[in-house]
Amino acid sequence: MKKFIALALAALMLLSLAACGNDPAPTAAPTQKATETQAPANNNTETKAPAAETTAAEAGETKSGDIAPGEWETKGLPKIEASCLDGRVAVTSIGQSADVDVVMKQLKKLKIDYYDAKVIEASSLTSSYPILICVVGGSSKGLGGAGLNEDEEAARVKGLLDKAKELGTKVVMIHNGGLDRRGTLSDKFINLAFPYATYGIVLLSGDEDNLMKDILALSNVPSAFVEKTGDVQTVLKWMFGK
Repeated sequence: MKKFIALALAALMLLSLAACGNDPAPTAAPTQKATETQAPANNNTETKAPAAETTAAEAGETKSGDIAPGEWETKGLPKIEASCLDGRVAVTSIGQSADVDVVMKQLKKLKIDYYDAKVIEASSLTSSYPILICVVGGSSKGLGGAGLNEDEEAARVKGLLDKAKELGTKVVMIHNGGLDRRGTLSDKFINLAFPYATYGIVLLSGDEDNLMKDILALSNVPSAFVEKTGDVQTVLKWMFGK
């Protein structure tokens, strides 16, 4: 009997040891952890999305405020026709602000030759220049630099525009200074010059009170009202058929 009991105890001990040696739990945990570490690899593809969006923007997507050729606000006035200008160009300032320099740079970019005459007199305007581009904006500093006072500039402008009307010159009236180029001095030159316009190009932010729109509307002048100074170049390109 004692021998039988001893054998039974030995068998139980062997079964216990076998159970401990075959327990799979410790090796199962690393397998599960390995599966969890795969998640960051999936996240890598998601972090590439912003880079793709940046690339699309750099590829030349149209930015807010840009205008396509022939697309701009008219405020109910006739639209400017393409290739409506042909011939030699004279450029002058009305009020002697620096805004005229911006337009001259735009003409250079478009490879349009022009006669630079910021203070051109009526006697110098001839039929050999069928196009006169006038950039309107009053500047006390600019007038002083040109050796003119307000009244002298007004007299020059009136004489010049009367001569242009007599010659049948096409007058492109531009106000590209926006709200910063409004005020008593600039408004004086706007009221003097804009009634002579054959075409009008105006920065919208400078005509919130519709001063220029109302003047242009008196003669139903084809016009372009744009959001950015750079858009003036787009309109000029359209007008010269570039």
